[in-house]
Amino acid sequence: MRKILFIFTICLVYSFSKICLAYPNEKNGFRDFYWGESLQEVQANDDIYDLEYIWYNQGENSVEYTAKLKNPYISNQEANSITFYFWNNKLYKININFYTNIANPEFLKQAMIRNFGEPYEEHSVFIWYGQQTEISLSWGTHIIGLFLNNPYLKTEAIKDGSLKGW
Repeated sequence: MRKILFIFTICLVYSFSKICLAYPNEKNGFRDFYWGESLQEVQANDDIYDLEYIWYNQGENSVEYTAKLKNPYISNQEANSITFYFWNNKLYKININFYTNIANPEFLKQAMIRNFGEPYEEHSVFIWYGQQTEISLSWGTHIIGLFLNNPYLKTEAIKDGSLKGW
């Protein structure tokens, strides 16, 4: 009986780990772009320009659009572009790219730590887990990637993509 109680306790703690580990100042999107917004609502937002279709992502049954930010500065680092991902006409993921010759990844990381607390590090990717928004930051030789997504909508998009053709 004790063994069963112990296993149940471990499972319970593990299932709530992401909820308990939510970071401070968690957002419901990025700036004035909110999870679940339609493509039309994003198009109507005055914070972007030159919104254009990129491609259809079969793996997540979603579409991607790229744009430029009118205010391209995030923590005093200049972003190159922003990509919006829509599943069932709902915004569920955002990718912001920076060029390493313009932006400093360490400055960006330190600003995020000040705003959101200490991240988890997995294979040189820094991740902040939240209930509404999951953020990851990584960089290579030329590009810095800042990724934001709604964990629930992203999971649903992946499920939907995997069901295609069955």
